[in-house]
Amino acid sequence: EMLAWENSGFSLDAAVRVGAHDRAGLERLLRYCARPPFALERLELIDERQVIYRLPRTQRDGTTALSLTPLELIDHLAALIPPPRRHRHRYHGVLAPNSPLRAAAVALGRDAADDLSASAEANPPSAAPLRNVRSPARYLWAMLLARLFESLPLVCPNCGADMRIIAFVTEAAPVERILLALGEPTEPPPIAPARGPPAWDEDLGPMP
Repeated sequence: EMLAWENSGFSLDAAVRVGAHDRAGLERLLRYCARPPFALERLELIDERQVIYRLPRTQRDGTTALSLTPLELIDHLAALIPPPRRHRHRYHGVLAPNSPLRAAAVALGRDAADDLSASAEANPPSAAPLRNVRSPARYLWAMLLARLFESLPLVCPNCGADMRIIAFVTEAAPVERILLALGEPTEPPPIAPARGPPAWDEDLGPMP
């Protein structure tokens, strides 16, 4: 029970552990820590005046969803944006920046890593035929784009076959010729100056 503690506004769980070579477990933990404050899958636009957000758990009063106007939704989202130049990660205890025990704690971590490296060198894995495996880091950008936009950038949208990179075009003149051949605009769209939210009167009809 001492490993898990919940307070007003945050909770602490010290029972979560990731093995030294458990890359999949480390990825799951990092994805959990980097999750957004709300899920787009639970957000539904009813019409121009109503947005429904389904709650992950039923509240004590039986509420299962929130009904908001578009401006109320923007107000809730704006409250989640941290102020500029504000540190979002803080370390406490022995890992705090000014802790006198930080150097000793970090040194213990380095010693453990050195022991693992020495043990791996002394006991190499069983010999296996070497294969020419392409480094996955070369296609890391494609994996990140697929997770972000839910679309595989290296799959042809017309036939579904795998595509390969021919060249990276970075010069302005060839890029302009390619865009013209594809019928795409060669100039960026005009950017309007920022403005406040539009005034919304119930008698004026739907928001623009």
